[in-house]
Amino acid sequence: MVSRGRPTLQAGLDREVYQVVRKYLDDKNESPLKLRLTTVYDYIQRSNSSLKRRPKKQLEESIDRVIDVIREDEESGDDEDEMVELEGDFTVDEGKEKKDRSSDWMNRQIVNQWAATPPVNGEKSEKTEKTEKAEKSRKRDGEKTKAERESKRLKKAGAQEVTKIDTAAPSGVTLEDLGGVDKVKKQLKEHLVLPLLCPQEYVNRKIPIPRGILLHGPPGCGKTVISRAFAAELGVPFIEILGPSVVSGMSGESEKQVREHFQRAKEVAPCLIFIDEIDVIAPKRDTAQSQMEKRIVAQLLISMDSLAMEGNDGKPVIVLAATNRPDSLDPALRRGGRFDTEINMGVPNEPMRKSILIALTREPKLSEDVDFSILAKKTAGFVGADLKDLVSKAGTWSMDQFREALEKQAAGEETRMDVDDEVVASADAIVNQSIRRLITRVRDTEAPRPEGFEDTVISMEAFNAVLPTIVPSSKREGFATVPDTTWRDVGALSAIREELEMAICEPIKNPERFRKVGITAATGVLLWGPPGCGKTLLAKAVAAESKANFISVKGPELLNKYVGESERALRQVFMRARSSVPCVIFFDEIDALIPKRSTELHEASARVVNTLLTELDGLSMREGIYLIAATNRPEMIDEAMLRPGRLETLLYVELPKPEERVDILKALIRQRGIISPELAEIGRRDVCKDFSGADLESLLRKAGQHALKRRSDVVEELDFVEAARTIRPSVGDIKKYEKLREKFERKLW
Repeated sequence: MVSRGRPTLQAGLDREVYQVVRKYLDDKNESPLKLRLTTVYDYIQRSNSSLKRRPKKQLEESIDRVIDVIREDEESGDDEDEMVELEGDFTVDEGKEKKDRSSDWMNRQIVNQWAATPPVNGEKSEKTEKTEKAEKSRKRDGEKTKAERESKRLKKAGAQEVTKIDTAAPSGVTLEDLGGVDKVKKQLKEHLVLPLLCPQEYVNRKIPIPRGILLHGPPGCGKTVISRAFAAELGVPFIEILGPSVVSGMSGESEKQVREHFQRAKEVAPCLIFIDEIDVIAPKRDTAQSQMEKRIVAQLLISMDSLAMEGNDGKPVIVLAATNRPDSLDPALRRGGRFDTEINMGVPNEPMRKSILIALTREPKLSEDVDFSILAKKTAGFVGADLKDLVSKAGTWSMDQFREALEKQAAGEETRMDVDDEVVASADAIVNQSIRRLITRVRDTEAPRPEGFEDTVISMEAFNAVLPTIVPSSKREGFATVPDTTWRDVGALSAIREELEMAICEPIKNPERFRKVGITAATGVLLWGPPGCGKTLLAKAVAAESKANFISVKGPELLNKYVGESERALRQVFMRARSSVPCVIFFDEIDALIPKRSTELHEASARVVNTLLTELDGLSMREGIYLIAATNRPEMIDEAMLRPGRLETLLYVELPKPEERVDILKALIRQRGIISPELAEIGRRDVCKDFSGADLESLLRKAGQHALKRRSDVVEELDFVEAARTIRPSVGDIKKYEKLREKFERKLW
């Protein structure tokens, strides 16, 4: 191969230009192949005061020679040792080629000498340092290139580097740490124990083993804990894939990690793979934001299909995955042969919460007054993580009480420090004194323990103290909670209560009675009537009485101006209800959500109506979900909603009669516990005629205000009479509701 015959570099000017060009490449981070004479010349004119005074022609020739040398170095990629070897290979007959190669080698020697020569003509040493760094960088690049070539050669030869993946089973967690999930334990027992420990039985029967199990449910319900507990009990190799840790910014790296984990699982089979937060790495491909997400999903699908026992010498590998958002997974993952078994871990009900509390308090010492049944009743909507937080905070509260007892003991009889106005400025000194007193008391190990703290136990008082401070995560996430309203809070409405008991409470409490008769529960109840008559209160009382979870939805709050968002919000409500079975969904002001469909109705509103109709028709998906709706305008609701199978039970909540007004006032007075119940008899008088439940509550409030105006601390009858005269009944046109009643009901109450 004949060289281009580039010019030989010369000392002096070429050396200075070389250093300037190298500095330019470092600053601009450009490739030497993009160097242009005019660009370098302009850069020298701007940045180098000594070189720009040189004659233009002489400077351009020098720049041209330096650019040629740097480009040759970049293209050849040969190092200094290779050039020395070439020097020994020259022959006499090669003529011009020998001369060109000699000059090429000489140029390299000159460049190396420049890098080692100290600066001259008052130049800064920074240029020399830049040159040294550039040379070292080029050598490192050369070494990297060699390493890459060697790695490729080894891979081609079949030697692949195996990433070290931990396969040890988890420790520190057992099945005893889990309570209230017996149903899930049984399902996992069926799908994990025999397939992993006795795969030969499946082979002999020619039955495929389960390949994937998907655990889904609200956050904190124990999906990850139960997976690790089963892995610890089984004792088989356990490979954990944390969804976010797989995602990498480098192209192909994420797919490579998925492949390596599955390959490792097949090598150590029988093995259990656990993928946490799988929705991060396997979202729906039609809504994926990048090509990388689609590639990861495709790789996961291929890896799942490769787990067949036939292709792995009869050794089983089962994939266990957990997610809070099953609907966001790619549908291809949820078909048979992949994640064909789905287990829903919903919000625990009252008996489940009691079991969870018993499991969580196995090790902490509790006092005898701790009642798990009462705690389970008070913790409606709590998931496992919330109950664990409750136990932890109760223990912390007990420690706080113990600390305060130590401080009081250290202070002797002085349990309260009286601070005068003059001493307020020294509040810091008081705090410092209390800290030192506590430290002194703690160091005194000979002193007796404070009275009442002889045992390190957690009392019921501790649980009651911290319970109001904990907001259940299901409530924050929009999941259901059981209301605290009871039938005692509802006055009158006895006929409506009986109907609701049969439609909602009985199917939840005694489902076997309905099965014996051969009927199913009512699919939905519509409460309608004048405003302020207790429709919402009835719905809450029904949910509390049946011990069911309760989701309250205001009709207009689901509506969104963006296309498809209203329908998505409606589907989300039913999805959350399925995670909280048994559950009562209460749609207030439902006429805003499902108006009559007509040519004048906007297309978006029609889609919302259709979505709700299809959700109500999904009877198989609605097992344990009961619907109650309330409205003041039943004539505005689409007729398709009122047919049997949807909102088939229509209950008219009318204005209370005189006796019912008395019952309502007694219920309201009972909640406050201050006013005399005998004063409720004012409800029979004509002064309270046509009062609704809301009007009666306003009557109670204004009677109290009247008592305060006359400087009295006791509400008397005259206060009620005066208050009743100032209240106008909120329901104006009662005849309109009576006409609607004749339309919607065949009989009169």
